[in-house]
Amino acid sequence: MDGSVPRKRQAIRGGGGGGAGAAEGLDLISRLPDCILGTIVSLLGTEDGARTAALSRRWRPVWRSAPLNLDDGLRFHYYYDERIQVVSEILAAHRGPTRRLAFTSLPLNSSNASIYDAWFRLPQLDALQELVLRFPLVSGNHELPASALRFTSSLRVLDISYCNLPAAGWVPAFPCLTHLSLHQVGVSEELLQGMISNSPRIEALMLDSNSGHRRLRLCLPRLRCLAVSVRWVQRREGEIELDDIVVEDAPSLERLLLHHVTYGPSVRITGATKLNMLGYLGTGFPTIEIDRLIFKAMVPAKLADHFLNVRILALDMPEPNLKLAIDYLKCFPCLEKLHVEFSEAWMGWEGAGLYDPLTPIECLNRSLKTIELQPYEGHISHIEFAKFFIKRAKTLERMKFGKCTWCATKWIQDQHRKLDIENRASIGAQFSFELQGGFLTFWLDGALSEDVCF
Repeated sequence: MDGSVPRKRQAIRGGGGGGAGAAEGLDLISRLPDCILGTIVSLLGTEDGARTAALSRRWRPVWRSAPLNLDDGLRFHYYYDERIQVVSEILAAHRGPTRRLAFTSLPLNSSNASIYDAWFRLPQLDALQELVLRFPLVSGNHELPASALRFTSSLRVLDISYCNLPAAGWVPAFPCLTHLSLHQVGVSEELLQGMISNSPRIEALMLDSNSGHRRLRLCLPRLRCLAVSVRWVQRREGEIELDDIVVEDAPSLERLLLHHVTYGPSVRITGATKLNMLGYLGTGFPTIEIDRLIFKAMVPAKLADHFLNVRILALDMPEPNLKLAIDYLKCFPCLEKLHVEFSEAWMGWEGAGLYDPLTPIECLNRSLKTIELQPYEGHISHIEFAKFFIKRAKTLERMKFGKCTWCATKWIQDQHRKLDIENRASIGAQFSFELQGGFLTFWLDGALSEDVCF
């Protein structure tokens, strides 16, 4: 024997010239444990994940035993029995754990509640991390099986719409939960308060048009985003809805999103030293108190403090009101993005109100880069409101006019002339006009995402 090392063993040992080249053709990934391979496969799309079974015999069982991400990704259809059957077959056939369960097209009603209960009790779901149940509005609000809330040790994301949470005598605790979203959900004050209090790791919380509770007191040191909304229309007689929300000690809070509504709760927050996104400030909320800054019925009642960290602000105005907008802007000297929505655009034939044109506004001179106005109809009040910013915002980079009824070339040219864009304060500013339906909303679409809205 000459004592030479086989080429394959040389490649594995590495070292020496050419070791890396010799190892280039080795399938080192296949040597990983099944649990790691399964995690890798679970991050792929369904088609790509299934294709891994064709790589080699080593990979054939990985797909069927990998953590399952089951998302119907479909629109609601009245004939949904076949979809329910398919879901049952998938859950029964899968040998591995389930990581994510998301239903957006399947209704919840008295006839199929037992099917959901059977799904939630499957042992494959014991370590479920994400549960998304966005039941269609057409199905009405039925009671969710209590088994849906059994994933207390593993659940990280809970997103529920259009149902009632079970009125059981126990309050679940979710120590791993980071995202909680409830939309049109009936839930008692005791249950909701207990769930949130027992989930100290919550980073994003969205409460949208829910019922069954009047007050909430939150103490979530990791909370980064809070989105609160009540119904768009006047609440029905005898209906219990959120009236008061208190957030105590919010050192991590970065985004506070409040829906523009006719009726709304009082909001009190302390310790929000990192707040950088605030909106919508509007007439719907009786009192908004953020540390020592107080707004009552949208009017800044106490302007003692400046919010140096706030970069994004959204306002909801019945009609253009420059004095009110100026009062707000003076509170946020480092503002970079301003979004304004006019809720009563048809009342736009008068001016934008009286204001002091010499009022010093720090953000207009040094930081404001983006302005969005919607809906913009080219009325006198809209023109005066927009023209103020065009003439004063020295650092403006772009101004967007959204939900326009008209966007013909001649109409846009006419708006440029009326707005006197040629004599703008910021020479490099760009201006765009968007038609109805083609404009991004500030509110819920991106409330809990990592991407900054608009």
